[in-house]
Amino acid sequence: MNERRRANRVDFDGEATLAFQQDSYPVSLDDISIMGARLNSSTPLALPDAAPVTLTITLEDSDITLTLPAKVKRQEGHDIGIMFDRPSVDDMQHLRRIVMLHQGDDGEDDPATLLTPES
Repeated sequence: MNERRRANRVDFDGEATLAFQQDSYPVSLDDISIMGARLNSSTPLALPDAAPVTLTITLEDSDITLTLPAKVKRQEGHDIGIMFDRPSVDDMQHLRRIVMLHQGDDGEDDPATLLTPES
């Protein structure tokens, strides 16, 4: 079955924290796009569908921390799929750079074309 995505995913091996309500869980990033991310938790989490969460990513060798509000789209065991929900302009710019830097030559989508310019 072919999946059609609005944004290319790129492999991104990194550590992050997923916050749900008052709890925070360490997660690893499997891949990321400007629209969302696929995460892996060391233990299965009982997150409701469409639950509001916050993904926090601290970039290696940098003092940059991205705080990305999101909603849970799917969860299967340790794998969690989230869709970002109105990140700040600064976080979105960093996210676009991450995706562009990790995108291979076969990328079909230019992440910049998927963003609505700010007025």
